[in-house]
Amino acid sequence: MTRSLNENETIESALCGHSELLVIALNLIQEPTPKFIQVVKNLRVCGHCHEFTKVIAKIEQCDIVVRDANRIHHFYPN
Repeated sequence: MTRSLNENETIESALCGHSELLVIALNLIQEPTPKFIQVVKNLRVCGHCHEFTKVIAKIEQCDIVVRDANRIHHFYPN
């Protein structure tokens, strides 16, 4: 996390609102076996989302590309 948590906030609740996680989950619900997922966002990708996307690309065996404010992240199944 890049910020401290509030007193009644958990790590899970703080990460629940990250847009790229929600987009990837929605894409996997709509198409259970996608070959390619592309996400574009205007903020930086946090470390947790980067690791999550890397694992999902391996599990689902699909290419995932996330473009953020500074760079393009490519995640491959292997």
